[in-house]
Amino acid sequence: MSLVNKMLRDLDARRAGDSDRAGLPAAVTPLATRREPDRGLSRLWLGMALVAAAGAAAWYATQTGNPELPVAPPVAVAPAVSTVAAVPAVPASTESVSAAAPASAASREPSSLRMADALSTVPVVAPEPPPKAPAIAPKTTPKPVASAVAPPRPPVAALPKVSPVSADPHINKQERLPSPAERAELEYRRGVLAQRQGNAEEAAGRYRAALAHYPEHAAARQTLAGLLIDAKHFDEAEELLRTGVDLAPVRMASTLALARLKVERNQAPAALELLQTNAASGERSAEYQGFAAALLNRAGRAAEAVEHYQAATRLAPNEGRWWAGLGIALDAAGKSSEAREAYQKARALPGLPADLAQHIEHRLR
Repeated sequence: MSLVNKMLRDLDARRAGDSDRAGLPAAVTPLATRREPDRGLSRLWLGMALVAAAGAAAWYATQTGNPELPVAPPVAVAPAVSTVAAVPAVPASTESVSAAAPASAASREPSSLRMADALSTVPVVAPEPPPKAPAIAPKTTPKPVASAVAPPRPPVAALPKVSPVSADPHINKQERLPSPAERAELEYRRGVLAQRQGNAEEAAGRYRAALAHYPEHAAARQTLAGLLIDAKHFDEAEELLRTGVDLAPVRMASTLALARLKVERNQAPAALELLQTNAASGERSAEYQGFAAALLNRAGRAAEAVEHYQAATRLAPNEGRWWAGLGIALDAAGKSSEAREAYQKARALPGLPADLAQHIEHRLR
């Protein structure tokens, strides 16, 4: 631009004519010919010249493009007059052409043109906003991640909890002790074993021990009474059986044993009285009914004896002794035909004692 201004000054100094001015470019005008009052027009021409120069520089730069030139900040020029036309933007194709230009051509071009190209193509970068404070995310409780491993299986059989047992067995360990009846049964069996081995004295001691544990043990009382009778200890045996008569569980057995003892001691009326006193306990006993019938028949009370024998045969129809006793009582009552039928039934049954069997054969002849 300094060259153009120098030419204008020289023409103005020489007062160049129209012929000289015709040789200048159309855009060049001598300074003397400009009118000072028309400053808007001169500024328009100056703006057009600047635009033309910038366009030429941009075109040249697109042909050479040198990325190595320093980039200068763009100069913002405010238009002085509203009539100045807007500077057209560089087409997008220019950037593509400059990007495709070979690097060898850029090295041969003047640096001034490459600087103009950089000025025309540098975009205006907006100032960066101040950094924002990082947003604080709300605290969240991390969710448990489901494990891919299956949880351990519970035990197949859940056992109930029990209180720990002390190491000392005498503190928490409770052993079940045998009941008095069980201890009595144990002693009774030991007594039976000793009696079978012929040791009557040891057997009697075992039976007494059994009765000391459990007085209601009927077998121990009856067996001990038998041992005492065999040993001719009648008073001790009678006292033992009389104690049993006072105990309801062994009353029937003790009554029968005591009545036999009295018969052995030739006390038949006392034995019959004892049976009649405890008749209620012997209503369902064939042994009681038969024994009472035998004592009644011996006492000459045949009719009462027949009733008790009939009761015994009803309770134990397969017992031959009661049928034989019934026949004897019927004979004493004068009923020989009925007695014969009773004898025949007794003979047909097994287990008949020898003396009764001989008596029946004699009565049936």
